[in-house]
Amino acid sequence: FTTATSMGRLTLNMRLSLAQFDREVTAERIRDKIAASKKKGLWMGGNVPLGYDPDRRTLRVNEMEAETVRALFRLYETHGLIYRVKHAADDAGLVTKQRVAPDGTPTGGRPFTRGHIHHLLTNPIYAGRIRHKGQVHDGQHEAMIAPQRWEAVQATLQDGAARSRTDGARVN
Repeated sequence: FTTATSMGRLTLNMRLSLAQFDREVTAERIRDKIAASKKKGLWMGGNVPLGYDPDRRTLRVNEMEAETVRALFRLYETHGLIYRVKHAADDAGLVTKQRVAPDGTPTGGRPFTRGHIHHLLTNPIYAGRIRHKGQVHDGQHEAMIAPQRWEAVQATLQDGAARSRTDGARVN
């Protein structure tokens, strides 16, 4: 067909619209499949959290890294403030997960930041759960931290977030 005529342009536009429709339907199917798999507690890929190794569609505890995670939870339970946990983790020599990028570049193995510690402490994966789009489902992997203990840490974190930030000087 030729696009010099109105019928040719109509045909081209119809084909382009059908191609776009097909891409959108495929994307919806993929999103639905991932959501269904997460509801079943399956690991669907992405960066593997510190303390775990991928094992098909689930996670397996990496005991060497798991000690770092457990230590960070112990430090938070002891100190109750993330900046103190960061200083204690630095003193203990705790570092982030080491990874190798697809191009062979090594990443990680650096001291934890406060943001990284907060993310780790609030990640339900460590309580044996999977988070997806604001919902949390029971996972098919082993919990590294007892769910009750993880919930207690969440409550403490929430209490700390609700405190007024103006009663004391900011400490880095």
